Amino acid sequence: MSLSEQYDSFYRTALVKEELAEVHLHGWPKNRVEAILYSAGSGDALLDVGCGNGHLLYQLRNRFKKLVGLEYSAHRLEQAKLNLSDDAFVPVLGSAEDMNEIASDSVDCVVSADTIEHVPDVYPAAAELFRVLRPGGTLVINTPNIAFVKKRILLLMGRFPSTSQPNEGLGSDILFDGGHLHYFTFRSLSLLLESAGFAIEQSIGFGKLGRVHNIYPPLMSGGVQLVARKPA
Repeated sequence: MSLSEQYDSFYRTALVKEELAEVHLHGWPKNRVEAILYSAGSGDALLDVGCGNGHLLYQLRNRFKKLVGLEYSAHRLEQAKLNLSDDAFVPVLGSAEDMNEIASDSVDCVVSADTIEHVPDVYPAAAELFRVLRPGGTLVINTPNIAFVKKRILLLMGRFPSTSQPNEGLGSDILFDGGHLHYFTFRSLSLLLESAGFAIEQSIGFGKLGRVHNIYPPLMSGGVQLVARKPA
């Protein structure tokens, strides 16, 4: 079974238009979707790398005129088409390492929620994120924080600090740790993006306790969020 087929199987559901819930941001972001909404801004064209069922694009539909969704799973992309059928949605089936269907310098903002850890080769993926953004455009990206205090405690106990599936990543027999292939800290994700040419503008910690997670994000935030810009 290919990796794309594994994802199709992992996320397999009946293809029926879903009633997506509206996410309202009140104060400091408490989860990965709220964190993206907090930083994404507005503009003409938005690209969501790893758009899944279109939930995040749905939240941003009134901020951007054009919604582009890149998804590796054909099944998930079909679901996104249904969910965003009333919006200016452009579906793109493919991988973050090769987004050749998307023109260079063509989008104002790229968002990516908990996707980079699934990408087999992160170096060309980072280069592609940089290529498709217009000069001065913004990237808002988040991923689980392997240096979060709870993960450190698990490692001290001799247990693998999995970031998706329970039982040390063995919660599913289809994808190990939900398909997570890489594990990031604030510093490692910053270094990856800077190597592709991005300038890091902001680091954000988020979680159920709001701003508490942003006191010292490398230790206190369950997720890494970076806001980066492609130099004009």
